[in-house]
Amino acid sequence: MGAVLLHTVKAVKTTADCEAMASSLPLLLLLLCSLTVAEAQLRLFNMRASGLPSDIFGITDGYVKVFCASASLGVTSVRKNNPNPWWDEEFSDPMAQQNEILRLEVHDEDLIFDDLLGVCQRQLNKGTHEIDCYLDKGGLFQYTYTLN
Repeated sequence: MGAVLLHTVKAVKTTADCEAMASSLPLLLLLLCSLTVAEAQLRLFNMRASGLPSDIFGITDGYVKVFCASASLGVTSVRKNNPNPWWDEEFSDPMAQQNEILRLEVHDEDLIFDDLLGVCQRQLNKGTHEIDCYLDKGGLFQYTYTLN
């Protein structure tokens, strides 16, 4: 990359050349950002649960861990004292492919060890899909995904 940068710096010989390059920079950045968004294969959104069970510590403090194939895509925020949480987060994976496994783990945050309330696994298919998943420890988890 240093050689490319050095070559570019050598090519800029005048103030006019420098101004022309600077004025096209925002357009170039916009183009690169739009390419990144367009590449997103998987988009996961609209995650919600209902009827999550309580434990000895009280009402569920729910959160979700998201995986696609062997990649961890992240973790939602914790929704404190809510048996019917909604999560605003969206997750994407530009490398996701049809037939890979989308795995969502619903947890209850506790002081020492978090409880796994259930796992939702689904083989990815092209299109937009609304999924209902009944959790092992009780409750219903729902989410939507789109795979381009």
